[in-house]
Amino acid sequence: MPIQRPADAEPVEYRFVGFNAYIGHRVVAWRPGFVEVELKVRPELCNAGGILHGGVLMTLLDSASGVASTFDERTGKRHWTVTMSFTTQFLKSARDGDTLTILGLRREGGGRSTFTTEAEIRDQHGDLVACGTGTFRQTSRERDDGSLRRLKQAAE
Repeated sequence: MPIQRPADAEPVEYRFVGFNAYIGHRVVAWRPGFVEVELKVRPELCNAGGILHGGVLMTLLDSASGVASTFDERTGKRHWTVTMSFTTQFLKSARDGDTLTILGLRREGGGRSTFTTEAEIRDQHGDLVACGTGTFRQTSRERDDGSLRRLKQAAE
């Protein structure tokens, strides 16, 4: 079943750093437990055959899962999360110029700090390009990097 964008997902300003900044994806909407990300495929992200590299697809799935999962609804704070495992299915090629939408969703399970995620990537035609499931752990370390700002709050 496709992941659906929740009605209460809001536009946010999110700043990726390091490798994720190089990939160039951007957060479109977020709510605790969900994120929507977008990427315009560029030539430097493709393999020698002109197809978006599988490592980039995996990075997008993992990144979306992590961003969707940073908010701890029990404490009302954002925490760092770490990927413990991630399984990916590659279903369709993407190429330079394609616009991809990546949806990430946190699922509960595993205990107080361990949980699962789902993520999917669709192209501009709505076709499923890749999907995956992950197991993550939420650390006790709070995120205070200011990387996520709700645009509604920023405007007030």
